[in-house]
Amino acid sequence: MARKGSKHQYKPKKEYRYTVKDIAQLAGMTRSALSVAKVRGKVDPGDFRSVVSFLTRAIMERRLSGDLFAPAAPVAKRGGKAGSQVSRKRPKKAVRRR
Repeated sequence: MARKGSKHQYKPKKEYRYTVKDIAQLAGMTRSALSVAKVRGKVDPGDFRSVVSFLTRAIMERRLSGDLFAPAAPVAKRGGKAGSQVSRKRPKKAVRRR
């Protein structure tokens, strides 16, 4: 225990980090939709106060739209690779040459 009148012990400050992907996931939108909101001036990812107010509005809008028990973030991740699509075209038949 420190003596009366002495300085407090040094405690390292905690640092928290978030990415655009984290913000989009919490808001329940894609990263491209978040970039549109960023261009329109609805959110500034560099300003924490702006991010908090944007997430609060996004979550409240979803809950007020009728889904009262909407999770704040998606519960499960989607499977598959990003950008992979299944083509509905039939593969060409292999031509056998003798």
